[in-house]
Amino acid sequence: MDLRGRIQRLMQQLNVRLVFALWSVALVGLIVSALAINQILPDYFRQQARERIESAALSVALVTQEIADAQRELNRNALVPELRRIWIFDQVVELAAGPLIPATVAIYEPAPIGLQSEATPDDTASLQAEGLNLDSEIGPFDSGLIPLRITAEGETVPYRIVISDPWTSREATLDQIRSVIVGAGIVALVVSLLLGVLVARRITAPIYRLRRVAGHVALGNIDERATASGVLEVDELAAQFNVMADRLAGTLRMLEADRDRLREFVADVSHELRTPIAALRMYTELQLDGGTDEPTRHEFLERSTEQIRRLEWLSTNLLDLSRIDAGIFPLDMRTGDLRDPIQAVVQALSEVADERGVALESVVPGQAVELRFDRERIVQLLTNLVGNGLKFTPRGGTVKVELTDAPEGATIEVRDTGPGIPEEELPHIFERFYRGTNTGDARASGSGLGLAIVRSIVEMHAGEVDVASVIGQGTAFRITLPRTPEPAEAEAEEKVNETSRDHRPARNPGSIA
Repeated sequence: MDLRGRIQRLMQQLNVRLVFALWSVALVGLIVSALAINQILPDYFRQQARERIESAALSVALVTQEIADAQRELNRNALVPELRRIWIFDQVVELAAGPLIPATVAIYEPAPIGLQSEATPDDTASLQAEGLNLDSEIGPFDSGLIPLRITAEGETVPYRIVISDPWTSREATLDQIRSVIVGAGIVALVVSLLLGVLVARRITAPIYRLRRVAGHVALGNIDERATASGVLEVDELAAQFNVMADRLAGTLRMLEADRDRLREFVADVSHELRTPIAALRMYTELQLDGGTDEPTRHEFLERSTEQIRRLEWLSTNLLDLSRIDAGIFPLDMRTGDLRDPIQAVVQALSEVADERGVALESVVPGQAVELRFDRERIVQLLTNLVGNGLKFTPRGGTVKVELTDAPEGATIEVRDTGPGIPEEELPHIFERFYRGTNTGDARASGSGLGLAIVRSIVEMHAGEVDVASVIGQGTAFRITLPRTPEPAEAEAEEKVNETSRDHRPARNPGSIA
């Protein structure tokens, strides 16, 4: 990188800009002050010098009159110009030029007499030693005609005092002031530069720390957060950064959880598909061998048909879950009688209940239970719950569906007298492909997707589903549907539904009695 590029990169740094800005402000202030002082002080000192000359001229006039009075008392009436020069004016100018005012002092009388007397400072070396210099910028001062009383009777003669070529300390004082200003300016610039470095470091240090934290987060350390710095604006920026980091961390964890669930989902689907496919392949291979009789062949076809139904059921459930996850699981929300889907499911599964020797009952209010719901999804939900109840309830048991109405909503309870669910399994029963640890044909034949779909349908209706179970007494699922869902919840079909991926545990009150 060339020198120009390095300078440009250096000027792009915030701390350098801050230092340069503070230094520039100090420099501009000093320049403006110096210019103002350089414009004001010379005129001020020039005016002061003129006032001193005027005051000196007045003093010279007083001295002149005093000397004239003293000569008159000595009976020396200076009626002749030569006598006035000898007795009065020569003494005055010699006394004034130097001791009274360091300048050339001259006394004039009106024409035709003209100049009477003139004197200049004798010891210019001592004046220079005192810091005085001949000031050519101060022009001559003419006092104008002044009356000089020369007789006791009050007779006067006019004269005027001219003071020129004064020796002043004006230039020396200005030079000293300029030197002081330059020295003070240099000190001020150095101090401002040091102060700018300190201030810039104090301001930019929190930004550098925030940048370092952002770099760590970018490298994958998503748990690192910015700390307070004491600078309000930087702290506000750090707070927003922490909020962003929290959201990013939550999103990454959710993506990791989704990735893990996807892996588990793919593994579970592969496992679920492997069993019916293997059975179908075995049955097909046995029939291709040609060594099976007609009854065995018929049995193989029945079992193949059963496995095909299982594949169809599994694919339907997987399709429903994928549509729920994608947010395209439509709900046809209409106001209707909630008793209707309950009675339809009970009637549809009554034959299955008779075959299993299980009593299937329904208890509904005598009056219509008006509610907004999707009839087909409620039928699907009840079919899964009642089907599970019939599957796990032994012969002679009971599966009961009860509907209760309330002002705030309705409650559907599906209760069975099956073996019950262990307490440690209750938090997991709504997870996909979870079928519990109990063994048996009923549990092994399930796909583990029915309750996950139940929970998703309930939550898409803005409702809740609870389960309570006691070993040896049975299990009860309670579904609560609100009377009037909130608008945001009523439009759940337009949003991505992730309720089936939630791992919120089911509640276990401890008893269903």
